[in-house]
Amino acid sequence: MPYLTIDGERIEFEKGETIIRAAERNNIEIPYYCWHPRLSVAANCRMCLVEVESCPKLVPACQTECQDGMIVNTKSQKVKATQQAVHEFILINHPIDCPICDQAGECKLQDYYMQWDKTQSRMQDAKVNKPRHNRLGPYIIYNAERCIMCTLCVRFMEEIAGMRQLGIFNRGDHSEIDIFSGQPLDHPYSLNTVDICPVGALTSTVFRFKQRVWNLKRSASICNHCARGCNIYIDQRAGNIYRFIPRENEAVNQSWLCDEGRLAYSQTNQRLAHALIKSSSTPEPTVSDCNKAKQRAVDILAKPNAVPPHLGAMLSLHATCEEAYVFIRLLRDVFGVTKIALLEYNLGTQDSFLRLADKNPNRAGIMIIIKELGVTIFDNNELLNAITNNSIKTLIVLGHEGDNAEVVAKTAAKANTNIIHLTSARGPLSEVASVTLPILAWPSLDGVWVNADLRAQCLTPAFTGEGDSQPSYNWLINIATCLGANFNLNSIETIRDQITQQITAFAKINLANIPSVGVELA
Repeated sequence: MPYLTIDGERIEFEKGETIIRAAERNNIEIPYYCWHPRLSVAANCRMCLVEVESCPKLVPACQTECQDGMIVNTKSQKVKATQQAVHEFILINHPIDCPICDQAGECKLQDYYMQWDKTQSRMQDAKVNKPRHNRLGPYIIYNAERCIMCTLCVRFMEEIAGMRQLGIFNRGDHSEIDIFSGQPLDHPYSLNTVDICPVGALTSTVFRFKQRVWNLKRSASICNHCARGCNIYIDQRAGNIYRFIPRENEAVNQSWLCDEGRLAYSQTNQRLAHALIKSSSTPEPTVSDCNKAKQRAVDILAKPNAVPPHLGAMLSLHATCEEAYVFIRLLRDVFGVTKIALLEYNLGTQDSFLRLADKNPNRAGIMIIIKELGVTIFDNNELLNAITNNSIKTLIVLGHEGDNAEVVAKTAAKANTNIIHLTSARGPLSEVASVTLPILAWPSLDGVWVNADLRAQCLTPAFTGEGDSQPSYNWLINIATCLGANFNLNSIETIRDQITQQITAFAKINLANIPSVGVELA
């Protein structure tokens, strides 16, 4: 295999690989602004200039392909002096407004200044002042003063989004990024331009000035907005989520995330912390002691009319595989229920890139479990008819996520159906439920979702739950115990062991140790 030497380190490379990629693979840092591994090479920022033996001039590492026997130096005095000069040039017209810039704390210009420059500006002429607040689209604001014309955003729109909504206007130090007249930057993937902007030129109208990034805690997770299962990072502070940003996974979403998915973060900040009880004397649900609420659920389920066919069950397609397994086992083994209705979102918009029409993140995983545990799907209309004609007198519901929640709630309220609701947020069902038990929302859960391509991916808790909320399977196991059932599922480890033993599709997967990029089901 051919090799080159970078800073004295022998590195093998594939044909066509560039110096910057080979260096990156081996944790050798070469500074850059305009390079992105998934975009074409512009080589216009000149920060990645390196010294190649036998070359009379420095060469851009992002553009220069590795050659067998090549010797590269990225840390010589000549390279450092050039990087410092390039940086000084970039800063000629750039305002030093880090204290008010929304990108402070994650700005390459700021980082590189501290690393390579740290010199006083020798600029004696007045800076070229460009527009500071140009709204390019519904989610993007452009500050031309900070722009270093790396053109990453322009290339992203042309090469990844496939729609040329940005361009370079004017010339020389008057150049600006802008939209074409009457064509706002409103593409469904527009917020990726904020992610890749190396300075604070492009900022999100949704996130800007909400938080300083050094106050946020970041954890890996999975987007809940559709069945694609894009990998994300959750940025939160004290349990309040401020943004989702893409996490790289070549098999799922590469480096990108759609605007719909990343803006879904706000829905997860409406969480239920305490149990609710509703009775004929309390037309609105009122906060209850959690033990009292649990006992109310037990009392309802102990009644003679809480057995099939008078007992119905609904399960959200946002539930994890562990939650779904325990819910179905409880309904099947303890109560004899063999038909489960689904709380689900209707089909939405999809495209040829990431967005899928199915807006239910764990449909595939739950359908596998339903099928292998031998229960069937209760059609939505069939369920509504059964509630209306009073055939179903008690309904136990796990989750609140679904477009059909409201019609089920109205139908159940009209028929005086008892609803036991386990949910992480209030919604139509909790407003009419006899008892509502608070469960952990998906950002706080340890669990598994399976995406539309049958890739099992792990949710990891970003923060602990509030108040009395706990995993739904804890409530269910507790209720089963109170009813005297021998329901031997007392921990997440036991649940996962049983899933791998009983669900063939999961037989070869270690559910407790799924890789960060997920694993395909057999």
